[in-house]
Amino acid sequence: MTRPQRDLDGSQTTVVYRGTRLGSVALAHIQEVIEGHQSCSHRFIAELVCEHFGWRRPNGELAGSSCAVFLERLSAGGLLQLPVRRQKRRSSHPDKDLEALLEALGPVPGSVECPPEGPLEVRPIAVEEWDGFRLHLRRYHYLGFTKPAGESLCYIALIGGELVALLVWGAAALRNGPRDRWLGWEDGTRERHLPWVTNNSRFLVLPWIRLPHLASRILGANLRRLSRDWRATYGHAVLLAETFVDTARFRGTCYRASNWLAVGRTQGFSRSRAAPKGFVHHGRPKAVFLYPLHRRAAQLLRSDPTATSRAPSAWQAPARRNPLGGAAEAG
Repeated sequence: MTRPQRDLDGSQTTVVYRGTRLGSVALAHIQEVIEGHQSCSHRFIAELVCEHFGWRRPNGELAGSSCAVFLERLSAGGLLQLPVRRQKRRSSHPDKDLEALLEALGPVPGSVECPPEGPLEVRPIAVEEWDGFRLHLRRYHYLGFTKPAGESLCYIALIGGELVALLVWGAAALRNGPRDRWLGWEDGTRERHLPWVTNNSRFLVLPWIRLPHLASRILGANLRRLSRDWRATYGHAVLLAETFVDTARFRGTCYRASNWLAVGRTQGFSRSRAAPKGFVHHGRPKAVFLYPLHRRAAQLLRSDPTATSRAPSAWQAPARRNPLGGAAEAG
């Protein structure tokens, strides 16, 4: 919910989404769309609603993923009635390809007698590296991995061509009290400018890699190219990076060494589609770190993030071997 930005109809306002006030007339229209597409997925219905109201991300694409979550929250609150989610048919036999890829990764070595040597390279993954990327994270990251919704970029770090780390950047947290206070954001400003913030949701240095200061070096190299890559991929820059550190497990040393700002702690909530209000209390507050990607990041995020317009320099992968397994291809 945000403070109203404009009226969509003359009826009493019930909810606000992406700066649009939705009263009873607008909600009735959305329900008509739902009734006419009972056999369709929530995502498909959300995209139809986005088309009608003009809800698009900064790169011009429909805001389907976030709108689907919004509609599900309205349905859980009794304001709409979405069709029951269709259960995906489970395969009666194991995923042979997945098993083969997991087997190919092999056991985690206890130590490495010959650590990798050579220059550090941090780059976005190529299409043919996706399966190996997600399987490494599933196997070696304590949170596992699911494909992020919305805008995201996945990176790998290599030393001398050998894989040493994996990183995922995705949509920023909808509500992040320490971040919002640091920026001076109100609800309406946050909703409009959130796409210019990205969240480092996964950072994995492979468990058998032991090199001094490697994590902070990787973060620094990634941050130097992150906004440029985002613009080349999605048509707009990102101005601020955020991350959450579970201090029961980690101290956030690599973020501090990379000059991230420690701005506070969360209250122990996380997003959940199943929860009526969209959030569930897990009782594990996390430290919040921020890294400005522009010298005027805070000022721009309070006023006009689009003022950073500049012609992007597109990233193009050279021909190379696939460090995550598979055939060598050009990106």
